[in-house]
Amino acid sequence: MYFRSIFLSLVCVVFITGCGSFSPALKRGEEVPPGMVLVIGKFVIDPPWYMNDTKPKPGEEKLNIMAGITNDLSTVVKENRIYKTDINISTPLYDVFYYPFPPGTKYIRHAQVMKPIGAHTTGYARGATVFKVLKLYRNIRLDVPERAKAVYIGTIVYKHDGKRLRSVAVRDEYRQALRDLAGTKVPGLRSRDVVKKLAVVK
Repeated sequence: MYFRSIFLSLVCVVFITGCGSFSPALKRGEEVPPGMVLVIGKFVIDPPWYMNDTKPKPGEEKLNIMAGITNDLSTVVKENRIYKTDINISTPLYDVFYYPFPPGTKYIRHAQVMKPIGAHTTGYARGATVFKVLKLYRNIRLDVPERAKAVYIGTIVYKHDGKRLRSVAVRDEYRQALRDLAGTKVPGLRSRDVVKKLAVVK
């Protein structure tokens, strides 16, 4: 099933991330590392999920979406099967993200959202957090230009029915992303440095 209640465990984390650690997002005021390209975008699930079922107020905790990315499509990715990833990211839903990536073509293979719904009340797992998990399997191509300082990939919208993925779309919110970029204060990066190459759903 795509949608299930589970408690957080090491095995669950492995299935979320594929194999490997999470890549760090660029922090406010931080420089893009040499040889890397800043990838700018956003993840949305529709209908939305929020931590407390309502849109969070400023400063409140948000649900994260975790995505496993590979450099090619040679690996077969199936539900609940461990696969080797080249990049893993975890970022708040509905917020613009900024990640330094090496240049080249890459593919988001699957994404996953975990929403806490309570705690186990019996057995060995008593007190452990129970989650609803939405797994989102779809290949999405990202083109990260070699000579660019930054690339905008769009807003990736996963449409679901609460149990499984129904479709994926990419929205172009380039102008808003450029306005948001000013607040990151990335040294040496101006809005005109951001190339637009929207993600492509395969």
